[in-house]
Amino acid sequence: MKVNRLLGIVVYLLNRDVVSARALAEKFEVSPRTIQRDMDSIGEAGIPVGSVQGKSGGYYILDSYKMNRQLLQSEDYMYIVAALKGLVSGYNSRRAEETVEKMISLSPAGLLSEQPFRLQLDTLREGNGTLRSIEVIEEAIRSRTAVQFQYTDAQQSVSSRYVEPLLLSYRWYAWYLFAYCCERKDYRLFRLSRIREIRNTGQAFIHIHGNAEQLLAAHQDVRPCISIKLACPAGRRVQLEEAFPNASVVEERGAELILQFSVPETETGWFGILLLNAGCCTVLEPETLRQRLQSHARMIVQQYEK
Repeated sequence: MKVNRLLGIVVYLLNRDVVSARALAEKFEVSPRTIQRDMDSIGEAGIPVGSVQGKSGGYYILDSYKMNRQLLQSEDYMYIVAALKGLVSGYNSRRAEETVEKMISLSPAGLLSEQPFRLQLDTLREGNGTLRSIEVIEEAIRSRTAVQFQYTDAQQSVSSRYVEPLLLSYRWYAWYLFAYCCERKDYRLFRLSRIREIRNTGQAFIHIHGNAEQLLAAHQDVRPCISIKLACPAGRRVQLEEAFPNASVVEERGAELILQFSVPETETGWFGILLLNAGCCTVLEPETLRQRLQSHARMIVQQYEK
């Protein structure tokens, strides 16, 4: 919409000295001629826009124009901008980028240059497939339209799902979609990395849903979990507690520790970590997991004896 673009241009100029018409055109994906018309509209709205001719010329907003910065205290802006920049570092969203620009324009001059911390959330990016799914889902949530996709669950079972998307959530080190599954007639969590061929059907929701965050809280992780008791060298404690944040030391045997923790039984990442540490760590319980590790070890040996 033109109004949104005009507001975006104003905020963009507030955060910079002079910006050329070409740079603004590329930023907002319009022609330089459209930018010229936009500047006329901004001026007619009472916002003082100046221009500089020449090679380094462009548009700027006069210093006499000030936005109200009294809503929040200085430290509030620092925390908000840091959080928003962290979101942008791991989440492709033009709207989020525009929000960062708005908050920077409202922040007291010089404050952000003294920011003592930074959130770098590149780990949120899971590849082009997940980013594409996020774009489709985000638009469907805004328009309240259903999406359809192919889904592969933890047991490698493939099915077609038709859902009403409610919330995107980054949890358990991965992106998830919280949605109402029309086939299962219940709310479900879908891991985005397991979604393929997603599309927005354009069909409006046929069910009435309450607050998405409250619904998610009421449908917390119900996956079956397995409790593991692991003997490991004391020198491996930090690495294992990093891999299993809910681990606790239940016994100390000199240079050896006994860790206990629980993991989702149907997930596979934790099993790979145990295999990686199998040379120095020993699973004590449960017996079924000990047998599973032995079986995989035999398969690995057979594979490399060929």
